[in-house]
Amino acid sequence: MIALLLKVGPWLAGLVGIIAGLFMRQQAKTSKAEAAQEVAESRKEVAEHNAAAAQASANAAQERTNVENEIAGLSADAVDKRLRDDWTRP
Repeated sequence: MIALLLKVGPWLAGLVGIIAGLFMRQQAKTSKAEAAQEVAESRKEVAEHNAAAAQASANAAQERTNVENEIAGLSADAVDKRLRDDWTRP
């Protein structure tokens, strides 16, 4: 019995090692795919935030231009009155 175990034992150990290696390889592939998915999601989120920031910046620049154009069309007295009315405490 011991002789049979000594002949078959190394083969069984090798087979168990191969199966364990295949299992570990599959786990590594799965982990790598999950990490790649997370990176892609993070990049997409950053791109969305950048687009929103660019839109907000464009809106602020347009509003500034509108105010500058409005003020440029007013007389000095009208500008002074507007500043006094809008920027002083009641």
